[in-house]
Amino acid sequence: MSATTIADELGSAAQAVLQTAARHLADAEARERLARHLESFPTTRVRIRPPSLTMEPTSSIFYLAADLLAEPKPKPVLLRFAPGSEPGRERFINSLHAFTVHTSAGPMSVNVFSFGTADYENIRAFVEEVDRAFLPRPQKAEPAVAAGNRHPEISLPAVFDAYREVLNRLGVNMASTVQLSATREMTTEEALKDRDGEDPTAIGHTRVSIRHLYHAGLWAAIRAGWRDGYTAEADHFIVSGGTPAEISRSIEAAKTAIRHAVGYTKFTTDTSRLFELEADPRHPTPWSESKVLERFEQLFQDSERRWIMSEFSQTFATDQAEYRLSQPEIIRLAVKFGQSLKLNEDLYDYIRRVKAEAGVDGGFDFEPSIDEADTLTTPQEMIFVMQWLKARGRPAQLCPPNLGFKKRQAYPVALETTEAQGVGLRDYAKGKMWPELEVRVARDFQGQPLHELAARVAELAAVARSFDATLSIHSGSGKQPEVLEVIGRATQGRVNYKISGELQLQLFDVLARQPANSPWRQLFERMVHRANEFAARGLFGHESELAATYRALGREFNLGNSSHGRVDGNLFLVFWLGNMVGSRDLHSPDGDSRFFKEKLDELPEELVQEVQRRNSRYVVWLAEHLRA
Repeated sequence: MSATTIADELGSAAQAVLQTAARHLADAEARERLARHLESFPTTRVRIRPPSLTMEPTSSIFYLAADLLAEPKPKPVLLRFAPGSEPGRERFINSLHAFTVHTSAGPMSVNVFSFGTADYENIRAFVEEVDRAFLPRPQKAEPAVAAGNRHPEISLPAVFDAYREVLNRLGVNMASTVQLSATREMTTEEALKDRDGEDPTAIGHTRVSIRHLYHAGLWAAIRAGWRDGYTAEADHFIVSGGTPAEISRSIEAAKTAIRHAVGYTKFTTDTSRLFELEADPRHPTPWSESKVLERFEQLFQDSERRWIMSEFSQTFATDQAEYRLSQPEIIRLAVKFGQSLKLNEDLYDYIRRVKAEAGVDGGFDFEPSIDEADTLTTPQEMIFVMQWLKARGRPAQLCPPNLGFKKRQAYPVALETTEAQGVGLRDYAKGKMWPELEVRVARDFQGQPLHELAARVAELAAVARSFDATLSIHSGSGKQPEVLEVIGRATQGRVNYKISGELQLQLFDVLARQPANSPWRQLFERMVHRANEFAARGLFGHESELAATYRALGREFNLGNSSHGRVDGNLFLVFWLGNMVGSRDLHSPDGDSRFFKEKLDELPEELVQEVQRRNSRYVVWLAEHLRA
């Protein structure tokens, strides 16, 4: 690449900056003028991103994010334009080029710094010292399409484009991105180094670290010029284990992940391992009332029992109904959720302490994940969880119920399975701890599952609002338009709607549609074969058997129709193919056995852009139906 050519193009950019941004102004109008001005300066070496135009608060130094158009892929950079008389303090490292260009206003120094997602020091310096508007903030009562990003360099730019379109067209900021499970999909850098890829369900299968996703979110926000606020979510700090010792080790691992996630602004905990489901009458073998009472006395000291009975004997009112819990109901709920809630208190306090010690703004959203219970969430359960945390000084800003949603699957629209309407509720709910659902739909809602869902969501959303909290919908990928519209109406628009896997599946869709002899189609097929190999070894549990079932149906490589919940495709792949990015390409014909993730990071720009178009359209589509 010719340095002179780069200097010429950056000189034109410097002149454009001077002509379009006043000496002490780098606002939205200036960015729009710059974009129009640059259209008359076609470039072959540098691609400027005008929305990123930023001025230092106390000087006339300007910054722009850009790409050097190198092969095989563009290189992200940060451009600094400083008048010759004002060199400024050096904040950035990894300088690639430095020029002096002559403009109508005199000489100007132009510095080019490396500014990719792994340039953590440069990214931090920019958001902390140049423009703090790009830092994430708590979501609180704002609605959101919370987009998980398993391939952040691809999907984050796409979802910020989508949020901009949603804001412009619908007048609402629904930006909640930078989201992955902190102790399942991603993990610490140290854990990633130790992962050999031979256990496809081990944590960190995205090969994205907690810190990397956070910095990738800052990077994408800067490049998109997104100054309107967004949430960075460390999703699902999972506590697991079958023994007290295993649970204790899992808690410590979750706290390690929290320390790595100190800059995030939303924390979702999953302490469902401590739920005592036998206390629920819907359990196949529920405890008797006397057994529940015995367990209540074992779990709680006398002072705690008195507090529980006093605190939850009051009347709880929403804008739709009043609730009063009976004494047996309070005891059952305390046994079912009490230990989990105590752990949530501990994790809440730990998040607050870690943020304070790091000197990070202490504000954050807290989301205790009761959706991980095997039972459908009732209003009484949500009241119990939310009131417990509020009364003990750890209020939750978001609350996710179990609505009966399955990951990346459509929700039934009829009781019976038919070819025209798909899987019916009876088959869908088979084997689930939802005994009341089919009865309620048939008896009270004329056999219409969506009518029942609407009423249930409206009741739960009213409970959430009574605690100044937002209903959070998990497993949102794959749901059909009518389901989204039901949720939007039932929540009155105050909803946090989470997606993740679908954005990654759209990447696989693009690979699968390449010509048969394409290296990218062949890479996709090797990922499928690798998933089948793991399934043959039973590494996906009971779902391993699905791999052979779908091969026998002739759907070995079929991911299904994304607009219909992919139920016509290979649901084994829909659930598990994403885990392959954290495994090695052992059967590559050229002997390159790197992780699939490293190879997907080398996707050609034209394929990246196609994935981004799909990702962006999907997020906008979700928002439109949720706001319908």
